Amino acid sequence: MDKLFRVFIFTMLLGLAAGCGNLVKLKLPEETRQNSENEWLELGKNPQHQHYANSNIAPPLEVVWKKRVKSVVADHPLALGDYIIAPTRSGMMYIVDYESGEKVGNGKIGHALSNAPVIHDNRLYAGIEVGDKTLVGYNLEKSKRLWGESYPHISTAPLIDGDNIYFGTNRSLFFCAETGSGAEVWKYKTEAAVQSSPAQQGDFIVFGDNKGWLYSLNAESGKEHWKIRLEGSIFSHPVLDELQVFVGTVNGKMYSVNLYTGDIIWEKDFEGAIFGSPALYKNALYFGNNAHEVVALHKETGEQIWKFKTRGIVNTVPLPSPDYLYVTSWDKNLYVLNRFSGKLVFKYELNKPVKSSPIIYRDYLILHTANDRLIALANEKLIQQRREKK
Repeated sequence: MDKLFRVFIFTMLLGLAAGCGNLVKLKLPEETRQNSENEWLELGKNPQHQHYANSNIAPPLEVVWKKRVKSVVADHPLALGDYIIAPTRSGMMYIVDYESGEKVGNGKIGHALSNAPVIHDNRLYAGIEVGDKTLVGYNLEKSKRLWGESYPHISTAPLIDGDNIYFGTNRSLFFCAETGSGAEVWKYKTEAAVQSSPAQQGDFIVFGDNKGWLYSLNAESGKEHWKIRLEGSIFSHPVLDELQVFVGTVNGKMYSVNLYTGDIIWEKDFEGAIFGSPALYKNALYFGNNAHEVVALHKETGEQIWKFKTRGIVNTVPLPSPDYLYVTSWDKNLYVLNRFSGKLVFKYELNKPVKSSPIIYRDYLILHTANDRLIALANEKLIQQRREKK
């Protein structure tokens, strides 16, 4: 049976403790029934940040609902139970009903949020860029803040593994803290500020820094497995599989690095800087760049499968599904491509640029247009069938 949970969204003022926000009731899945294969509880959907969908939303697409959400959604919306959660860079977090798009609750969790929070066992953990208490944990069941701890301003998405939470900061320090208290477990000194969110495979925690260093640390001890200098600053987060690390740099290079040794397996050059992160699905890697391109590469060799040209910057993460690739761009368009050929299947014109990545949750494709709307789209036949049932 589902439990009845209450989420209390706190307003956190600069230099002050968190205050009260809107009290809302959410019917969330029990912890044991959460399915990370379908729900979006963290950056990139899983600890490897692979950012893919298990099902298609076949075009043509039609809008199901729109909801006003100001600012820019950090990374991408989150999805749990019957709710879509939209954390924004302004520090506001909006919660809407999945089916209707109706507002459930919203509140301010900080003054600046550069990356998505993580939800683990129905608790939410967020890293804040401005203020004193920069790492915060919320108990969603008891409707209260668990703790707030002071670290240098946090510039990555948090990563959870068991009782530990990992994150990077703008002070050239990378931390591991306890989920139960926020207390420091260990820290590691980097060569530069860290804006590349950590990914995990087994005992390996991998992330990059602003000087182009790519690091692999032991998850338990924080000791260095290896580090390697790449060409160009690393702002995108690494994507991992069992053997490889994939990461792009602002010099327009995409790399594959051996997860265990740190040796470069292959590297490929592109015209545009790569700020966005790749998505990994099956045997292919998908990413965009500042040259308005979307590229598909074979993950083993780096050989180009196809390339598609948009009319704007693509620094969001493309979303692969079994048959399609969903791409958002600064040119105010959603593109649906054939995943195998890169051919355009469908294009949907939006009113504003899209600066956060799309997700698929249940029957809907969810995206956010900058400083404007959270939008749910679905297959138009499905929408028509639902209208006829009503």
